[in-house]
Amino acid sequence: MRTFIAFTIVLCTVGGLWLLQGPAFFWPDRFDPSQGVFLGGFTSQLLGGGLLAIAAAGLMAIAQARRGRVGTASQGWQIRYFVLILLAIGLVSAAFNLGERGPNPDWRAPDNSASPT
Repeated sequence: MRTFIAFTIVLCTVGGLWLLQGPAFFWPDRFDPSQGVFLGGFTSQLLGGGLLAIAAAGLMAIAQARRGRVGTASQGWQIRYFVLILLAIGLVSAAFNLGERGPNPDWRAPDNSASPT
């Protein structure tokens, strides 16, 4: 489990830092890959911020577990963790809501002119 958590935190950190640069990319729909959301510039940065917030929440959880305290965390820690999770959900949701929905701009119809007729 520790390996999975560490891998997730590293992946969210690296991906978040890369997305903060604002690269444009197309996120295909699960059921129809020709449709989806185009994220670029500001929306890409929002998604990167959300991934960094997820990584920070993971680091908070690991730090809390490392303390070895039996019982619940302090109220202040729980409020900070809740705000961080809420921030991550808000940033990721905003990125997908503000992104341009539509067909894949790089998709091209197959060229049938080469077929013998």
